[in-house]
Amino acid sequence: MDSVKKEHSYTYWVKNDPNHPKIDCQPKKVEDPTQVQQVQTVGSQWNVSGTWEEKKVAMSEIKKSLENIIGMKIGQTKISAVESVDGEAHLYLSRGKIRMGYHLKITYALEDDGQIKYTDFTDDGDRDYILEDVNDETVKHQIEDLHLKTKEFVEVFKN
Repeated sequence: MDSVKKEHSYTYWVKNDPNHPKIDCQPKKVEDPTQVQQVQTVGSQWNVSGTWEEKKVAMSEIKKSLENIIGMKIGQTKISAVESVDGEAHLYLSRGKIRMGYHLKITYALEDDGQIKYTDFTDDGDRDYILEDVNDETVKHQIEDLHLKTKEFVEVFKN
């Protein structure tokens, strides 16, 4: 056996291959700072790689967004007010994508003195609701439209 020890490194194959182009990896000083490229980030400026961030969304902001639903016709009646919004909502930046997580309780007032109360409105699709003092049966058949509009106005913060 040959007792000569070979020198190994991460790029040992580059050094030994005569056909491989030589790469100059030495840092070079930039004379003109306008030539430096600024990396655009999705989240905060400090999180260039977009690994993980979490930001709480205020309930007052969600309520303000949901007020765009006022006047929406549902059945033979209309949404007249967003009475309350409780719970929590967060924006998450994970792997460069913005996601939204929320768990809300929302109460809509109807023009005919009834209410639609979401006891559980979540980002994973739970849409538990109670119809209080609602005499119009067509509201039940058109509630899916309200689900979609509510989701749309809650998730407006993702953009």
